[in-house]
Parts: sequence; C-alpha cells; structure tokens
Amino acid sequence: MAFALVNPVSALWQRRGLTSLLMPDGFDAFAAPQDPARALSGGEPRVQPTHARTGQPQASQAHEGQPRERQPWQQSRAQASQAQPDQVRANQNQPGQARQQVRPQNQAQPHSPDHAEHADGQTADQGKPAPWLPLPPHVWPSPWQTRLEQTRPGPVLWTYWNLGPDLCDPQTPGRLERRQFLQRLLQDLGHPAGTHTFWPSCLPPDPAALPTAEQQEQNSPYVANSDVFWSGAMQLKARGVVVMGSAAAHAVALPGGLRPPLQIRHRGKLVWVLWDVDNLLQLDQRYASMLALLRDALRHFLR
Repeated sequence: MAFALVNPVSALWQRRGLTSLLMPDGFDAFAAPQDPARALSGGEPRVQPTHARTGQPQASQAHEGQPRERQPWQQSRAQASQAQPDQVRANQNQPGQARQQVRPQNQAQPHSPDHAEHADGQTADQGKPAPWLPLPPHVWPSPWQTRLEQTRPGPVLWTYWNLGPDLCDPQTPGRLERRQFLQRLLQDLGHPAGTHTFWPSCLPPDPAALPTAEQQEQNSPYVANSDVFWSGAMQLKARGVVVMGSAAAHAVALPGGLRPPLQIRHRGKLVWVLWDVDNLLQLDQRYASMLALLRDALRHFLR
C-alpha cells in the first residue's frame, strides 16, 4: 500500500482537507477509468480486485451458478440494454468495429432519383411519354414514298396546306399565284441554290389502304400524316421547317394556340410559324415583316 495524491479534479475533497488516499501498489489515480467497477459508487472510491488486474481467475468460481446481486450501476445498464433493439446491443458489444446505425422499419429508405417509385410501384420514368422516333420510308403510304423520291434534300424545308394539291394537280385554283409568290420570296432572301426544299403536309390517301374514320368525316381528297411528314424532314436532312398557315400547323401536329410570326423547336427542328400563302397574297403589308424575320433567322441558321 502507498499514499497517492488526490486527483485535482476532486476539488471538493481538497477543500475539506483531504490531500492523499491509501491505494494499492501500482494504482494510477490519474488514469481514466476503463471499467465501470473502477467508477465511484455512492461517493466512495472503489478499488479494483487484484485478480481483475492480473488476469487471474476469481476465487469464488464455486458460486458461479448462484445469482449475483446487481450493483446500482449494473441495474441501470441492464435496463438501458433492454430498451435498445437487439441489433444496437450487438453493435455495442463489439468493440473495435464500426457501429452501424439502425433505422426503424417504418422509416422510408432513401432512393436514387433515377429509380424513384410511386405508390403504385411504377417508376417516374414510366409516366413520361416515349420519345418520338422517325418512321422508315418503307412503311410510309405509297404516295409519300413517291413524293420523297421526287424531292431534293435541303437545310430549310417549306410547307403549307395547299402544297400537296399544287404538287399533285396542276389545275388546283390559285396554284400559279402561290408559285410566283414563293419564287419572289426566295429571290429576296438571296440564298444559294439547294438551300430550300418543299415537302407537303398532306397528300392523297393510299389507294391500296382502307379509308379511316377521319378521312370519311373530312371527305377530303388529301390526308395529313404528321409522323410521315417529320420522318420525311429527317430523310431530307432539314435543319429548319417553315410552316405557313394554321391548317398546315394542325396537319403537322404542332402545339395548339400558335400565332404567327413565331419560332419554336419541335421534334429536333427549328420551326418558324408564318401566315398562310393565300393570306399573304391579300395582305401585302405583312410581307416586309416576314422577310425581315426570315433574313435574320436564317442568317445565323445557314452558317
């Protein structure tokens, strides 16, 4: 036994006149307690048994089968262990290993945004419409296949509703006036040859196919096919599309409510919505504003 200085933290005892304690040999009063048995109980210092320090077995092994009386610190620890889940206790009893955080079963687990699920089990991507894909020419109606063979490619594609009748029937009313107007417009733009091409928004129906309900209601000799129209724009390598008139805009399935002059992007193409050719023939004052718009847009577009 030897005298050891009182830990400076115990200032309360120092004020009462206590300066040293009688401790076993080798006891370090300043070392941090490693075991609850070395903690203070009831305000009195607790001395660790000699067999616990030396690693020797306890002398009272004959009483192992008898229940031991729990100390106050043991009872509080046992109650805390019973209140915790089994997985938490297992992690606490494994020193040297990282303790895992236990998440309650009723708490939602984080999900990646790419695999977010709705309550019905469908992913968020399933609610989006499928991207549009062009149709290969061999599945087009025969009039569209024939017209594709007769059309040259160009970076700027023009269309209007009466373009189909103008191409198919030389006796269509107003055909000559529309042709002269477009020739004047292209000359005023002054672009090199091969810049512009014309692709109809409607053509006669396939004679080998049965008429659809829409064709019977409209009772028109010309039928629009928006999927074939935009597929043809891909085949003709068009970068921009000029749609003239609301009838043509509806035929190529542009969003509703568009008023000229307007520029939008649709199905990977820049689209300019302008007035119909017949309307421009009657209102010549719109020609100057339309020409200025096309010059400014196509100047950067054709670089």
